Amino acid sequence: MKIATSICLLSALGFAACQAPAIRRAPEFNGDLVAAGHRQIAKAPAHDKNRWRLITAVHALKLGRHSEARALLATAMPSAGQILKADARTRLAQSLFSPENVKGFHGEPHERAMGWFYRGMFYWMDGEPDNARACFRTAQLMDALAAQPEHRADWVLLDYLDGFITTKLGRDGSAARTRAQANAGNTALPAYNAKANVMVFLQFGFGPMKKTGGDVGEKIVYDGGHSQARSTRITVSGRTLIAPTFDNLTFQASTRGDRAMDAILANKAAIKKTGDLVGDIGVTAGAILASQPKTEDAGVALLGAGLVGKIIGGSAEPHADTRTWTNLPQHLSFATLQLPAGTHTVTIEFLDANGIALPDRQKNVSVTVQTGRDTVLFVAD
Repeated sequence: MKIATSICLLSALGFAACQAPAIRRAPEFNGDLVAAGHRQIAKAPAHDKNRWRLITAVHALKLGRHSEARALLATAMPSAGQILKADARTRLAQSLFSPENVKGFHGEPHERAMGWFYRGMFYWMDGEPDNARACFRTAQLMDALAAQPEHRADWVLLDYLDGFITTKLGRDGSAARTRAQANAGNTALPAYNAKANVMVFLQFGFGPMKKTGGDVGEKIVYDGGHSQARSTRITVSGRTLIAPTFDNLTFQASTRGDRAMDAILANKAAIKKTGDLVGDIGVTAGAILASQPKTEDAGVALLGAGLVGKIIGGSAEPHADTRTWTNLPQHLSFATLQLPAGTHTVTIEFLDANGIALPDRQKNVSVTVQTGRDTVLFVAD
């Protein structure tokens, strides 16, 4: 009977340890990234829909489908205060037997900041620079809790735009510009021109991607993004200016430091590793002892303890949430122009680290400038 018990315990152990991975079919794709994104939104579980809304919004933005992108961002992004509140799914993610990715997707701070950045750009397109500035300030707030003081609220472009809009509204924006220049280091930021009426938002490259780190996947680490382009050259009406890189998203992602969730995941990881260790010792020693008549009772007890350890270790879910807003850029840039009312052709070239224009990257954009309001352009490589 005891031998049969041992066999049952070992069988249960094998069942607990061997689970077939889930196989998912590749998503449908017909060449329309926005349509494919909407299909993913429809199919995704509720806690993952916002990630697909954000991804699809950027696809729509790049295609000039601004109303669609604006609506997707508005739906995907809760208020800044709501992000900080723990709901039922957040509490579930903190439990021992649930992975972090069961919570609703709001992204890491650099992703949240980008969402507010894009929303600010849309407000400016709609002729609401004051609301745009509020969004840029909220975006900077998303980065205010970085572990190291020197990395808190250190996005260059967000402070630069804060000061620029303040200047255009007839007030003193020098404090925000000073903060921006301090974080820009050796990059000389353009002087403000309060009479500028064309705002050019630029992004280029491929942003950072999350992957699991640590002994059992309890940490987020970043694969750095990359970009051949390092700056842009803008030509219009015989005039040329160089727009430098303001921000690097890999830097912003990787300097965030520890998250509040990291301590919870570290505790889960410790329980998992302890359970696995107890299980390995109990199963190995128990199997040996159970094979001998004199120590069979002790062996069965050890096998039972080992099985419990294996079940706990195998059921603990310390994995960090590596869901990523996958189509963010590596670099952000910005430039302003002062043009007379009418239609103009703006030529934008993306330059490499040596200042040489990258082939097949040139963009020619037709701009219609209206009297009494700003014109906002968005250009991606």
